[in-house]
Amino acid sequence: MKILACAVGFGLGPSGKLCSIVNYNKQYEWYACGDKLDLSIYKKNPFKDTCWSKNKKVLRDFIKKYAIKYAIDVLDPDLAIFLKSIGMKVIYVDSLPFMWTNADVIPYDVDYYCVQKYPNYTINPELKPAKNLVWVDPITIEGVSKQIKSGIVINFGGLHSPFGDGKEYFEIIMETLLSILPNSDIHITGGQNVIKLTKKLYPEILCDTYSHENFLELISGSELFITSPGLTTIYETCSMNIKTIILPPQNLSQFYNIVIAEKICKNVKVLEWNYKNLSAEVLENFKDRPEKETVKYIYDQISRLSKDEKHKKEFVKYVSDKLKNDFIVNETEYFKNNGVTKISEILYKIKEEI
Repeated sequence: MKILACAVGFGLGPSGKLCSIVNYNKQYEWYACGDKLDLSIYKKNPFKDTCWSKNKKVLRDFIKKYAIKYAIDVLDPDLAIFLKSIGMKVIYVDSLPFMWTNADVIPYDVDYYCVQKYPNYTINPELKPAKNLVWVDPITIEGVSKQIKSGIVINFGGLHSPFGDGKEYFEIIMETLLSILPNSDIHITGGQNVIKLTKKLYPEILCDTYSHENFLELISGSELFITSPGLTTIYETCSMNIKTIILPPQNLSQFYNIVIAEKICKNVKVLEWNYKNLSAEVLENFKDRPEKETVKYIYDQISRLSKDEKHKKEFVKYVSDKLKNDFIVNETEYFKNNGVTKISEILYKIKEEI
């Protein structure tokens, strides 16, 4: 069976979930389209061919060329709607069901709308019209067995977006951390834009985009893990019981993700911006606006902060004080099953329908 894979190009989270699904279902013939995926997170390129375009004619021709009838789409609603409109069976994976409002595009008519569970999950009223809605456990990679002693790991997930490469966020965080952290072994991880920024600003620090498996092995052996609050990373590392610092959010979903991290991570500290314009209270005013509008506002505020020397000094002191306190180990119930198994069951089901 031939399957078309696609994920929205907003950070590495959607690509990471797609990677877990594809690697768990290697028996199928995989193709990819839409936003370009960072294939560095795969140990081996699993795709027979790719079409990095959203042009409808180009996509139609690509799909027709290979006679593809099925698609898995992670968080790209517009593409899911188009693929469904041309007669494809579409499995849509929504890892952020708690954040959508009636101002967002939602692909209600896909064949399977897979909603990722979260602590104390309930149905978002905006998703009630979705046909064939299926709850799935967090979609993560299968267990990590090998540990690599890796010092301090700083992970910048979700840094690239339709609104920029996250340069200002990277500069604020790195300037702060390097003024506080001990002079020890530091690894930076992230997408291609993170590699470019590191090579330009901190060429002496090791930085790479690791395969999904190697990334988790690196983290599992770290003495301290510092990460932006991407939900996939939070789910995959919460049971490792390593000292973890969650960096301030850089987009809308990460404000929600921080709340989840505090509930499920065993050994974690959470950092905030300590800036009124980036408080949860202010962002609550955006709850009925489109995600793009809110994210642009957040990026604009971070850009403003990057030029505010007074706040940057205050932020360094805040982070320094926070890190002096002991880590508190939380013991919380976590989802026992892996969502990729449910996705795999759905793929098998549609295969039997051929």
